[in-house]
Amino acid sequence: MFDPILSGVTFGLLLAVMLGPVFFTLLQTSLHEGFKAGVHLAIGVFISDASLIALCYIFASSLNKLDGYKITMGWIGGLLMISFGIFNFFRAVKVKEVDDDKKTVHAKFMLKGFLLNIINPAVLLFWLGVVSMVTIKEHYSKMHEAAFFGSILLTVLSTDILKSFVANRIKSLLRPEVMLWINRGIGIILAVFGVNMIAKVLF
Repeated sequence: MFDPILSGVTFGLLLAVMLGPVFFTLLQTSLHEGFKAGVHLAIGVFISDASLIALCYIFASSLNKLDGYKITMGWIGGLLMISFGIFNFFRAVKVKEVDDDKKTVHAKFMLKGFLLNIINPAVLLFWLGVVSMVTIKEHYSKMHEAAFFGSILLTVLSTDILKSFVANRIKSLLRPEVMLWINRGIGIILAVFGVNMIAKVLF
């Protein structure tokens, strides 16, 4: 059980430092609306991620009934991971998303976090890649899979709450060159995951 939990925490930390719309919205909400607003936004993201994982598992289960599904899932997941890696490596840095002083609209932040995350097709594709990766692990039981995804979700939620708490300090560290190298590092790691997935179904 230790292996899936450790893998889940590692993946969760990787997700936590990915610089995307949710990351910047979480910082902006925490800076302008306060810690509680940021926490509610993070909970909304948590619920949407859990929903997307369940949706991806339904898709994976339908493929599970087909011959050669592991090869299919390996290729789908691997190519998606490589694509995300390339995207993150070359992604442009936009500091203005953090420095924007415009007051955010007071609303139900949990719903805002849920919708912001779930309407992004890239998030669905990312989770499809992760579910594909877990599906081809023959030594993973259903309990292992639950521990893996539970660890990811709890790690992401915990780090999002931490980001809200230290939002002002994080903002001062987000210089363009720092963000650029974070993006490139994450891109390389994701691409390696993708290549490893494809290699597992080929050899």
